[in-house]
Amino acid sequence: MGLVSKILGIIIAISGIAVLWFGSSDPVWSFGYYIVGLILMSVGLTLVTSRQSTKEKKPPPPTVTEIRCDDPECTFKEIRDFQKGDYILKPMESECPKCQSPMTIHGVYVIREEEPE
Repeated sequence: MGLVSKILGIIIAISGIAVLWFGSSDPVWSFGYYIVGLILMSVGLTLVTSRQSTKEKKPPPPTVTEIRCDDPECTFKEIRDFQKGDYILKPMESECPKCQSPMTIHGVYVIREEEPE
């Protein structure tokens, strides 16, 4: 599709130049030819210069959720993959496996990959 659109763009742009060139000789319709020629040249040059993205999109970086026990004396902390609907200070339905207290989401983090130097 890329080569076909570029060839089509060149043909349309050349026809726009021809409309501008030959339309300027008619004093009654010269403004109309001028507008049509500019539109054809714009469309043609847009087709010539447009590129189709061939880059592979990277998947989004991994996101994790930090869940902590609500009991101040308990130090239990769980880190799991982010799930849709997670937000900070969201009370969890599950109980702490250590002390059976309620648990709350305390953080949602994006894990960034370090680029090699």
